[in-house]
Amino acid sequence: MLNTSFSYRLIARDLDLSLARKAATTDVARETAYFEANIGKVKSVDDLFGDQRLYAYAMKAMGLEEMTYAKALMRKVVTEGVTSATSFANRLNDSRYKAFASAFDFAQGAKASGLATTPAQLSGALDISDVFDFSGSKEASFSLTSQLDASTTRSITIVLNKDTLAKPGLDLASVSGAQIVEAINARIEASGDAGLKGKVKAGLGVRNNLFFETTAYNSLSANDLSGAAYVSYPAGANRTVAVANVALSGPGRTAFDLGFGTALPLDAKAKSVTDAYLRQSLEVDAGAEDAGVRLALYFSRIAPTVSSGFGILGDDALSQVVKTVLGLPDGGSAEAIARQAAIIEEKVDVASFKDPVKLDRFIQTFTAIWDAQNNTAGDPILALFDGSSASQGLDADLLLSALQNRSRG
Repeated sequence: MLNTSFSYRLIARDLDLSLARKAATTDVARETAYFEANIGKVKSVDDLFGDQRLYAYAMKAMGLEEMTYAKALMRKVVTEGVTSATSFANRLNDSRYKAFASAFDFAQGAKASGLATTPAQLSGALDISDVFDFSGSKEASFSLTSQLDASTTRSITIVLNKDTLAKPGLDLASVSGAQIVEAINARIEASGDAGLKGKVKAGLGVRNNLFFETTAYNSLSANDLSGAAYVSYPAGANRTVAVANVALSGPGRTAFDLGFGTALPLDAKAKSVTDAYLRQSLEVDAGAEDAGVRLALYFSRIAPTVSSGFGILGDDALSQVVKTVLGLPDGGSAEAIARQAAIIEEKVDVASFKDPVKLDRFIQTFTAIWDAQNNTAGDPILALFDGSSASQGLDADLLLSALQNRSRG
């Protein structure tokens, strides 16, 4: 078995490559593909918690895999969010819960206002005044989403291809931009009151580009006691409209760009979740082989965000790394913890962890000491070093070089 120092360096020296390899593994690729294909459908807390695979993926991404069972607690975390200092996530004083609440924040929608009058509009970048051949494999497949008010978001999927466009009198080999707009509006209308009917419309702009805009509408009021049959919703600034490409309807289809691109990018928040899941998977799997490697990888990711000795001690994994380097004991009273925080701030330049070079040196020291304390039985080279020599400044680069030379021989 490779020792901690060497195993960590193998992963960290080209972290992007290590992550790419992990992303290609069957289980990670499968779960990430499911998340990417389905997270766009999540519009509420119930949607997220109702899909166990999405929920479990999100929990692991935020380092909360061991709390996946605690749905009631996590629902409270998400429902209260992080905007209030007294919210549940903030009171828990654990950055993982705050990160989860921020990533899945369903409370930051538009606020209803009767003063808004200017429609929200989203315009494509391409001129579609030409005619297009939809008689073959060409297809435009996208979701159209509008935030109607603070608590309501509606989304429909629109698919344009030779099957969905076909109608008497339409030449599929020569479909105009105006006919594309007509087809889109017909599908919006067909979505009904439960969809986006009367709430969003498509059109052609002055540059012959496709655009979508919100429209004012009236809706029956189920809770109205004043006798009025309808509630009016303005078109404007508190409404939103968004377009996102979705997977094509089947094999053999060819993506057609309506001016919004043909790639299938995740939005920024969803991408941050998949990135976090990948990093967590790398760390967890490394830890299954060697706990010291997982600690080192975690420290390299989190330590730059900490600013004090108490910040170190407040995180069990960070605390274990620093206590290993300084030789501090575990546990203790409140006074003992305060003393340890003071020792950490005296002996360790916590701010220096923001410097990648200094951070790496600290981690090298940790992995070398960890090896000396835990892996000497499996490695005769490390048996030469005891805790006292490590505390005097064990040269981890020299150790790595020795291990590499030995492996070549």
